[in-house]
Amino acid sequence: HERNAGLGAMARRVLWAAWAALLALSAAESFLSNEDVGDTAQTCNVDTVQVANLRQLHPILHDLVNTTFFRLFRVNLRNPTCAYWKSPDAEETSSPSSGTCTGSVPTLGSQPAFMSKGGFSGFSSRSAPTEPGCAVEADGSSEGIDRKLTVQEKVAQLERGNETEECEFEEDLPTYWVDMCSGDHAKGMSLEDVNLIKNPERNTGYNGSHIWQAMYDENCFEVGSAMPRGRFASDAAMCYEERVLYRLLSGWHASTSISIAKNFYAPGTKQKGSWAPNLERFMKDIGDHPERAKNLHFSFVVLLRAVRKAAPFLQSYAFHTGDDKEDTKTKMLMSRLLDSQLLSLCSPLFEAFDETRLFRSSSTEQRSQLKRQFKSVFRNITELVDCVQCQRCRLHAKLFSLGLGTALKILLSPEDLISTSTSRDDVVALVNILWKMSDSLEDVRLMTKQYYEEHNQKPKEEAPRPTGPSVTVPRLEGDNQPMPLSARRELLDLSLAAVRHSSSKGLLPSEAEETLLRFLMSGASEEVLLLARHYAADRPETFCRLALFSTEKEKASLAPAVLLQEAYGSKQRPADAIVIGGGLAGMSASMALLDRGGSVVMVEKQPYLGGNSGKASSGINAALETSVESLVADTTKSAGSLARPDLIQRLAEESAEAVSWLRDRTKVDLSLRSQLGGHSVKRTLRPSNAFVGAELTFAAGQVLTKTAEQGGNFRLLLKSKWTALSRSEDLWKVEVQVNGSTQVLYGHQVIIATGGFGHDVKETESLLLKHRPDLADFPTTLGPQTTGDGVKFARDFGAGLVDMDKVQLHPTGFVDIKKPLENTKTLCAELLRGVGGLLLDRNGRRFTNELGTRQAVVNAELKADQAGLSLPQPSPHRAFALVLNSKAAKQADRHVTLYSKKGLLTKVEGVEGLAQHFGYEVDILKQSLQDYNDAAKNGSDVFGRTVFPDYTIEETEDFYVGEVVPVIHYTMGGIAINVEGQVLDKDQKVIPGLYAIGEASGGVHGDNRLAGNSLLECTVFGRHVGLALPIRTGSAAGTAATASTTTSSAVSVTVSPPAELRKITQEELSKHRADGDLWVSLYGQVYDMTEYVWEHPGGSQAIFDVGGQDGTVTFEAVHNKELLETMGFQPVGVLA
Repeated sequence: HERNAGLGAMARRVLWAAWAALLALSAAESFLSNEDVGDTAQTCNVDTVQVANLRQLHPILHDLVNTTFFRLFRVNLRNPTCAYWKSPDAEETSSPSSGTCTGSVPTLGSQPAFMSKGGFSGFSSRSAPTEPGCAVEADGSSEGIDRKLTVQEKVAQLERGNETEECEFEEDLPTYWVDMCSGDHAKGMSLEDVNLIKNPERNTGYNGSHIWQAMYDENCFEVGSAMPRGRFASDAAMCYEERVLYRLLSGWHASTSISIAKNFYAPGTKQKGSWAPNLERFMKDIGDHPERAKNLHFSFVVLLRAVRKAAPFLQSYAFHTGDDKEDTKTKMLMSRLLDSQLLSLCSPLFEAFDETRLFRSSSTEQRSQLKRQFKSVFRNITELVDCVQCQRCRLHAKLFSLGLGTALKILLSPEDLISTSTSRDDVVALVNILWKMSDSLEDVRLMTKQYYEEHNQKPKEEAPRPTGPSVTVPRLEGDNQPMPLSARRELLDLSLAAVRHSSSKGLLPSEAEETLLRFLMSGASEEVLLLARHYAADRPETFCRLALFSTEKEKASLAPAVLLQEAYGSKQRPADAIVIGGGLAGMSASMALLDRGGSVVMVEKQPYLGGNSGKASSGINAALETSVESLVADTTKSAGSLARPDLIQRLAEESAEAVSWLRDRTKVDLSLRSQLGGHSVKRTLRPSNAFVGAELTFAAGQVLTKTAEQGGNFRLLLKSKWTALSRSEDLWKVEVQVNGSTQVLYGHQVIIATGGFGHDVKETESLLLKHRPDLADFPTTLGPQTTGDGVKFARDFGAGLVDMDKVQLHPTGFVDIKKPLENTKTLCAELLRGVGGLLLDRNGRRFTNELGTRQAVVNAELKADQAGLSLPQPSPHRAFALVLNSKAAKQADRHVTLYSKKGLLTKVEGVEGLAQHFGYEVDILKQSLQDYNDAAKNGSDVFGRTVFPDYTIEETEDFYVGEVVPVIHYTMGGIAINVEGQVLDKDQKVIPGLYAIGEASGGVHGDNRLAGNSLLECTVFGRHVGLALPIRTGSAAGTAATASTTTSSAVSVTVSPPAELRKITQEELSKHRADGDLWVSLYGQVYDMTEYVWEHPGGSQAIFDVGGQDGTVTFEAVHNKELLETMGFQPVGVLA
């Protein structure tokens, strides 16, 4: 979902519609009308799938499956074990059966037996079929399999590793689906590698109708009358889970029947030298049953969705065969498939099937039953293929069952499990059956056309449709020939690039951008295209301005002066301030400055605002109901010998006013108050039901984003990397990289708010490794953008740096047991120790005061580690146990819920469960907890702890446990500043017009930062700078009034009473889950997140994960309900 920065959501929909329409012009004739595939999004119809396959996927997949890697499939064909039929005629070895053989081709049953709902008959009581399968091989080979391998294939065979799979039985575990399918490699059988190209699927004369019927019979969910069987149809209909499996089976069956019909007559019987089709058989099995072809399309769409979800895994897959040249070719073809225009543009096709609709029962037990039935039924179906007695047929049946199972496993499992649960054979099977279905779709088109040509008649119910890409092109007067289509496309491409360029520079308002895109995609005149030829590339702004004059509807309402006006940040119109960095410090400075009527250009190299401030979870300090003196004292104590009284005094004195301003400006609830480590009183504020950093940065980001959209005094550049800083003619000059090109910004002042350098270990010049090489192997909680850019540019300009060796280690960064050695850790909030969380060593004993300063706790951890008391392997270096009893967990419910959902905390039962989890001796653990309880009663312990929660830890209660390590969390050092936030040079003199705030600055925290002071510093100094720096340009009205007024060029709007929200069904909601069309249900109301998804500070995936469904639980884990209203989100309807 890589965002096209220059295109709005509406524009993307316009582009998609135009592109799809163009492809549809050349769609081949088909006996299917242009109808929905079914059980998919409405945008997914047969033509969409057919055209997309024909134009993009089919040729790429053809080349891909012919590579060495994908043509070799490891399988057991010689001694399969059929668990269901024990007929005397059953095949014992690979030799042909002596049973009755008619040589007939299997036919599709008219209806699966279970659809009559006459009951479920297990395989254990099934009698032998009246006509067992036969092993006749119509192609003449003794066993039906060409087992010859080339030298290259034999090398690839030797390169293979052994893979195993484990079974998973807990329905609610993320790993439940990893054993959805089991290839033969997991069964310890006699295996061989078979070349799929040499052994194509075709008519062997084998009658497998009893196998197909058994598969359909097996697809029957018997989970009691209480199950919602009629959720998507009548009460007697299949439940959705049954229907999905049935349609996948039918799609598989249809593909097999098409392959057999295509290669029905052996060479020499109907056609010399090659296999010939049986068109009558094809029409009987497929042509006369359009629903079967629709099921083929449906299965194809499901596979596409699985491939798209697994794209990161497939993109990085090794495809190792021992031949580097061949492997490179395979990777290139896979990249072509994954990077194709289809994958980037055709989201309605790839997002058409929504697996999240599965297992939606309101009852937990029913959901578990459905999951068990779904998995059990599919695994039983895969076992049935071992009962296929024709070896070539069994080869392709195994390939298909493994491929479908792999697709389901990928769709139903979390993304982080794909790489560890997907075997080589899974990858081979998935791509091969995608190719088989792709080929079948093309065969349907070709054989249908061939059938009607031979019978000299038209397809049934054929709708008239254009057969080629005929496009009517407007012509100039006197011109006898229209502009060639290729030339139009080339000039249209130049035009779109010019629009994108002007939009990214902030020179084209969003409404003008959309108007131009609509005009261009709906058929721009040749005059405009000729204009594009001469101006779009070199003078895009001129092209856009003049192209607007050619639009009929928008010419009167859009003032060309909007484009003629220089944007803030140009040399002719310098901004009051260029703010570099979009964390809380930069946003606070911007809001304060804008409120005064100043002009701001903000540069942020991430795709969204928030920075590391968005990760803060413990709170923000303020002397609201506590004294300024106590905050000064606690901060000074934490800062140690490097405390700077003037900076600390400014921080504490302005804390109450600044935090109150931030709370009022963002409408974020800060009602909860707690006491963190290193504090003498309760002064740390946070929301009652959300994470403080996420809430504050989200809200502030929304304020600024809306301001930028309104135009006026604020310009926002995202995904823009700062590359140079200089000063000339009393103006600061800032160079940034935007969309691959250099852009120069001019301003009267520059505010550096780029954060610290705690992730600066891989940069060319690492500040971290230069000043603290001893921390090279410590993990970090900081984002990859924290590379000290601002510190380096300021230093190079002559700024002084202070306390650069003062890097704060946070004592608790979570260890993800699935990725224990990953360098970037999730911060374990100070709050968890504040509510009573304990730190235990490898023996189950406490070793520190959990509420001590961060440095004190870290020092205790390092000392314990040196004494050999950290957790043993496989835990990483310097790991210790974090333990919360149920009472402590309840006080930090929001945090515990989120960390548990991420797999960072695990719930265990009682002291025995706790001891078992970490391998502790129960008696030692009990004594540790008793000692803690005794200390709490006495008011102190041997580690100097004097503050305890008002509860006793009980041996029988539940515990939440995790592993934590000390992590790089904050860099106290940075650019030298004074109390006004002005940058000082190496001689402690002010550098006029240059400011530094937030973690980019140094000196505020001294030797060690006090918990909760990071967000406070960002707010206090950011706001102070925004209020203090001089304003030279801008309007008299700031953004404080933007709730009721807009810029002078805006059209006034009369506010009407809100209309009653319409009701939206779950089915309708589920259709809006793609890029460009994304809805989410929250608290019973449906919100359109299409525009916001790419701006979400937590990343777009978090919203895409709940797109088209209810995301309340996920939302509540981080945010609160009030956020929706306070930040202006308006529902589009209510969930029915």
